[in-house]
Amino acid sequence: MNSDNGQKFAIAIDGPAGAGKSTIARAVAKELGYIYVDTGAMYRAMALYLLRNGMQYDTAQSDPAAFESRAALLCRDADISIRYQDNEQIVLLAGENVNPYIRTGEVSAMASASSALSCIRERMVEIQKNLALQENVVMDGRDIGTVVLPNAQVKVFLTAGVKERARRRYLEDLEKYNREVSKAQETGAGVSLKKPDLEKIEEDIRIRDERDMNRQNSPLRQADDAVLVDSSDMSVDQVMETILNLVCVKKKRPQVITAKTAGFCFGVRNAIDTVYKQAEAKENGPINTFGPIIHNEIVVEDLRKKGVGVINTVEEIDAQEGGTIIIRSHGVSKALYERALGSRARVIDTTCTFVKRIHEIVQRESLAGKHIIIIGNHGHAEVEGTMGWAEGPVTVIESKDEALAFDAPKDVPLCVVAQTTFNERKFQELVATLKSRDYNCSVENTICNATHERQTEAGKIASLADVMIVIGSRSSSNTAKLYDICSEVCDRTVFLTGAEEPDLNLTGAEKIIGITAGASTPKNIIKEVQNHVRRTEF
Repeated sequence: MNSDNGQKFAIAIDGPAGAGKSTIARAVAKELGYIYVDTGAMYRAMALYLLRNGMQYDTAQSDPAAFESRAALLCRDADISIRYQDNEQIVLLAGENVNPYIRTGEVSAMASASSALSCIRERMVEIQKNLALQENVVMDGRDIGTVVLPNAQVKVFLTAGVKERARRRYLEDLEKYNREVSKAQETGAGVSLKKPDLEKIEEDIRIRDERDMNRQNSPLRQADDAVLVDSSDMSVDQVMETILNLVCVKKKRPQVITAKTAGFCFGVRNAIDTVYKQAEAKENGPINTFGPIIHNEIVVEDLRKKGVGVINTVEEIDAQEGGTIIIRSHGVSKALYERALGSRARVIDTTCTFVKRIHEIVQRESLAGKHIIIIGNHGHAEVEGTMGWAEGPVTVIESKDEALAFDAPKDVPLCVVAQTTFNERKFQELVATLKSRDYNCSVENTICNATHERQTEAGKIASLADVMIVIGSRSSSNTAKLYDICSEVCDRTVFLTGAEEPDLNLTGAEKIIGITAGASTPKNIIKEVQNHVRRTEF
């Protein structure tokens, strides 16, 4: 997404400590191909410049007036800039890459002292303003939108509740502490870090907020034209998309709204992670999944390259001489499960917990004498596996015609379950059809929560979108249902596997492009589609 007519574009992100400004600013800059202006690194470069010109940190304590006077004189000639080289941000001091020198203790101490001086802040603001005239930039801080870039095309005030910011900082510090403890246990070295205290961190953040908002020089405040973004309940991707959409509006381009539920669900994620870990370990002989681990050809091919095979028959199970058989999240029949356990291979069961619950219901209710009705797709791996847990009659019903044609003794009670990824509305319609025919039905709505949320969210986004994109494999049942749901409310619904570039035929009138994805769609494929959509010209 390049700037229009050669005009440089600036994004200013302000907010309190711990709101995630730097993380978001870096991500947005990378997405847009802009320069992320690390103002902290620039202040460190200024500190290095002062040190190289003979200034001493001790003077700030012993003779602050002389320290400030000398800094004011020197900083006028400081030449500081930022550029990217091999995808790394380079801080330049008079054209020299000073990245290796600005993180020392001496520079940190000088930066702490010098950055408090009005003369230094004024010079740095001047340098940063000049940089924004030459490059497209994303800049974060506490006075960017109010002082440094008051004319930025997009201004954001990024915040989060004090408790949430404290929680984030606590988790970061705890991870660092645990790493040091682990290293100390391995090497016998001491632990220099203190175990973080959540209450103390929260109090420190409150104090810092108060100080930043009431400081005399460039206090923290939201610019009048800045958009408030509260990230308390948002992921990094969601915050980034919010800011990117503000850019889209400014550039008169369509906004992109990506479903929060798009991509791997918990069950699929667990199965995929398990297979990749086994492939990386390479400790237990050949690895095979029973059936493709998920309905996504790209992932299956990637695993094949890593040595993971696919078996599909009982004979192939019996032929395993050691190695590992991984049962996929769709599950298998009781007979196949027991056959695998009786083989000479090690068995890892990644059957989704929601699917296992259906197996338990089907086995229990069929033993109680009920006729099992599975509302789902004929031939689907999950449905085939579920049928194999019934101890009596079982029927799969996929359509209204099949529900009307179903014929069984009325004195035999029915237990109705659903394929976890079945269309919620169609499930309710088919249940109503069976009940209207006077069957005694006990109904277990076993459509998983993730499917329900995914379908509901997809429908809502599609109702707002001028173009709706559904990403997933054409062999994926849940993706096909998402496409059906979106097509009902958005005439321009496009099905993408992710392997091809979308041809959206945009006219320039579109305001919103929606994106969702099936439960078997990797995040990187969703990202590729997002990037392509944002780059597409009318």
